[in-house]
Amino acid sequence: MIQDATLSAVSRSTGRFAIGLGAFLSCLSISYGAADVCAQPADYSYVYFGYYDHEEANVSQVDSVDLRVTRFDLQYAAGESWTYGVGHRYDKFDFDPLELQTNGHLHTLFFPMHWHNRSGGNGFRISAAPALTASSNVIKEPDEYSSDTFHLLAALIWSRQLSDQATLRYGLCGDTRFGEYELYPSISVAWQPHPDWMLELGFPSTKVSYQATRSIGSSLRLAPDGNEWYVKDKGLEQDSQFVYEALLAEWAVNWEAHPKLTFTASVGRQFDIDYEVTLIDGIATRLSADSTTRFGAALKWRF
Repeated sequence: MIQDATLSAVSRSTGRFAIGLGAFLSCLSISYGAADVCAQPADYSYVYFGYYDHEEANVSQVDSVDLRVTRFDLQYAAGESWTYGVGHRYDKFDFDPLELQTNGHLHTLFFPMHWHNRSGGNGFRISAAPALTASSNVIKEPDEYSSDTFHLLAALIWSRQLSDQATLRYGLCGDTRFGEYELYPSISVAWQPHPDWMLELGFPSTKVSYQATRSIGSSLRLAPDGNEWYVKDKGLEQDSQFVYEALLAEWAVNWEAHPKLTFTASVGRQFDIDYEVTLIDGIATRLSADSTTRFGAALKWRF
């Protein structure tokens, strides 16, 4: 009888941990969205829309630069093994008064696919997302596409349950979060020391989350926030790569207004900001920007 009671208590504890871990991972996916194939995707279907406005920042050789970002994601969970989706990022850069080989309207269109294999507390995931990354004038003219227009965002991630409170994830990822496309190792430990707290410590991103109430949660994360695009001038005669590098520290608050609807407000600080751009006269240059603050708002609908 004592043994049965002990097993029952362990079962209840493990169940509470699983429920808490699922809730925290849901919050994590709200912040990152489906573009980050390296991060653990949500295990449900959803539509996501986010808008981020950056304060003007002083840049070397430039009076200022302004950035606005719009994000859209649609993800469909097809059973326990497959997850599909489509996403779009629109970044609008305004350099004053510098003239670049682009009008600053930059797009990333991608189609993430995830395959999961789980057994007990362990698992393996293969993720891939063909991506089209280019300026708006290139996007409109398929004849102008080149090999530099496309990227393959990808991840191979293993997971191991270390204890009832901790899970280790490690693998290899490939994307443009550091600016230029590159492959890099990924490792993190998700640790829940308390039902209301979750720590995800590792590389390339680290995050701490706190569930204040059943409907309100908060998180603080540190992660690279770069990208790369293939761009052309107005006459489609000159082409180059536009590379953006930055680190982001961001605090976000999530409000679950409805079991299927979550709103997120965030404020972040970007630093170590650099640009690799080509001017209209064909001169390639590297620009460094001062740290800047960004404000964001997003909503997520589960279905």
